[in-house]
Amino acid sequence: MFLVNLKNVIQNYFMNKNLVALLVLMLIASCTKENDIPFEVTPTVPINEIITIPIVVHVINYTPDPFLISDEKIFSQIDVLNQDFRKLNPDHINTPDEFKHLVADVGIQFRLATVDPNGNPTTGIIRTESTVLASDGQEENGAIEDRKLYFTNKGGQDAWPNDKYLNIWIADYSDRFGNLALPGYANPPGSDIRIDGVVMDPRVFGTLEPLAINHEYGRTATHEIGHWLNLRHIFAGERNCDSSDLVDDTPTQFESYLGQRPTYPKVSCGSNDMFMNFMDYVADDAMYMFTKGQKERMRALFNEGGLRRELYLNIR
Repeated sequence: MFLVNLKNVIQNYFMNKNLVALLVLMLIASCTKENDIPFEVTPTVPINEIITIPIVVHVINYTPDPFLISDEKIFSQIDVLNQDFRKLNPDHINTPDEFKHLVADVGIQFRLATVDPNGNPTTGIIRTESTVLASDGQEENGAIEDRKLYFTNKGGQDAWPNDKYLNIWIADYSDRFGNLALPGYANPPGSDIRIDGVVMDPRVFGTLEPLAINHEYGRTATHEIGHWLNLRHIFAGERNCDSSDLVDDTPTQFESYLGQRPTYPKVSCGSNDMFMNFMDYVADDAMYMFTKGQKERMRALFNEGGLRRELYLNIR
């Protein structure tokens, strides 16, 4: 059969040389599809390159509820992050016309880590039975070593290398009455490697119950990871029109709309406020966009000289 086919090909070649040329061109094209060509390592990350960041979730487990957090709840949070940072969240269409041209697909996405720092398989979710609180050792001007959450030998969990992972710690952040004291916070680029990452209360993480009021859609993590990626609050300095978030396309805003669901327009500092930005303090269902300028600021971290350049090089 092979000889017969070969004979036919030879005959066809002499009958129509263009056919052979066409077959060669098709073969070359099939091996050089655009999507199969990796991006080169360049000083500036290509604007259309999708950056995928591995996450390790350090869970400090509690009993009874509401401090238990299931794997499914964690999965739901990863889904929200990937929608919000890729402009796949359906509610971004609610952006006022004035700002719609600024809404950005940041080009950053997230997944749970599959390999731990020692090269072993992992789910990316590490659990510790402990009574350590997120606030333990967080006194003003206190030493990092006093922050128990960040240290395995003190009941918390050690950070995984920040040049390979985004560390997220989940721990109770209640006040002395058991109420939510602080939803979460981020340690920004350049922080001590032992604490580089994000801390979240389980009641604001993911979209499955139990959830704190105004934190039902997983946007607190979007906001805090925005800080981890070098964004400031949209209102910059609270109650101050002379401050800036260092992003050109976000209007100067006098103050936050903490826990509110404002109706557009709201005016301060001589312009309409972009309160629906992920970097305000509005309720979860009232925030739904990053801007192109914020995208540029976040992605600059991965350029040559950026504070998260090593992370970018290690996860490519």
